[in-house]
Amino acid sequence: MTDDNIWDYPPDTPTAHTGTFRLTMIERPFPGACGSLPPHDHARAREIAASLTTVEEITAELESRRAGDEFPHETRADLEQIQVGCWGPVAEITDAAFAHRGEFTPLADHTEALAKLHPNAALIGSATVDFSIRYRCFLFIHPDGTRLWADGWAGEDPWTVDGNVHDIIDAFAAHNALEDVDFNADVEPRTMAWSELEDAILRTVMPVRWHEGMLSTFRVRRPREVAVNLEETWLEE
Repeated sequence: MTDDNIWDYPPDTPTAHTGTFRLTMIERPFPGACGSLPPHDHARAREIAASLTTVEEITAELESRRAGDEFPHETRADLEQIQVGCWGPVAEITDAAFAHRGEFTPLADHTEALAKLHPNAALIGSATVDFSIRYRCFLFIHPDGTRLWADGWAGEDPWTVDGNVHDIIDAFAAHNALEDVDFNADVEPRTMAWSELEDAILRTVMPVRWHEGMLSTFRVRRPREVAVNLEETWLEE
């Protein structure tokens, strides 16, 4: 059952926008591209889900999905669902609350809270929302303290960049992975291939076959301020 008390829109309200939203956490020592991962740990996934600042309470456990399957994002009720995969040192979180219209930075805010709980982990996340122009944000946190945040509207100025692209590439030793893609660290932020950087770093620190694993799906009760941001981002034109 959905929790209608904190929402202004009914559960069957269709979403007005599409987008993506994910956060990957990798504990040190990183397994690396040639490593292997154990099967999905549902109990650990529930523990991580309950610790998120986007979640007030887990209200139901839904059917597990394969990591590569499409995550439902069609109605307001879907905004009460999150997915968490947990394969040993790697956790993958899919949560629409990481995205916004650009006035706020929930991906950064919620990830900072998670980083305090897991100081030995790398956190790599991104979110996009397809308005008339696509809004994009990217976050990279290395446990040695190196950080990079970038967000803005695709192809438009200005972009906000906090941190240094070269420093984050060095911290994750991602130079070899970037040789295989069309990435230039010295172009303007609005034209930079941020998704290529994200994928290259992930391929450096964890096995590339992670997407074949399973994820747990939870229905959650949101904090009121998170529900407000979700409605502003996904339901309003």
